[in-house]
Amino acid sequence: KYLKSRIVKGDKEAFSIVFINYYGKVYHFILSMVRQRAVAEDLSQDIFAKLWAHRRSLKSISSIDNYLFIMARNRALDYFRKASRKRECIDISEELLMSMASYDNLERIDDRSVLEAVKLAVNNLPPRRRDIFMMSRFDGLTNNEIAEIMGITRKTVENQLTLAGSQIKKMKN
Repeated sequence: KYLKSRIVKGDKEAFSIVFINYYGKVYHFILSMVRQRAVAEDLSQDIFAKLWAHRRSLKSISSIDNYLFIMARNRALDYFRKASRKRECIDISEELLMSMASYDNLERIDDRSVLEAVKLAVNNLPPRRRDIFMMSRFDGLTNNEIAEIMGITRKTVENQLTLAGSQIKKMKN
């Protein structure tokens, strides 16, 4: 909290301490999602640049640690959204699908055609629904966290996840 209050006041030394202590953690967290070193480095640097640029808003933040990792998660999601616009769909890797194993026992999928159907189904979700689904299943965010990030209600998140599940099951079959 002491470092946070110093950063809010514009103390570059306090910011350097936070940067030194968290940059590696944030970088590796982002790298685990984007799987590209250069992209992870760029996104990590952006996060710390934004932290400094918006340091006055830290007054209302209870934990710099949590704040940085939420920023990292959001920045990675923004990266995927922009990439999906360029490619018109997210190329979901098998590893990503396996990381979503808690949803509908995807870890048991051995049949490549079923796996491809699931990839296609997720790629074909409406953008907002796909984002909610991926935040829930890939990022492990709670419905409340997703609602807060997206500026929607928890009930909307729940409804979108239910619709996503139904849509994926339909296309998978």
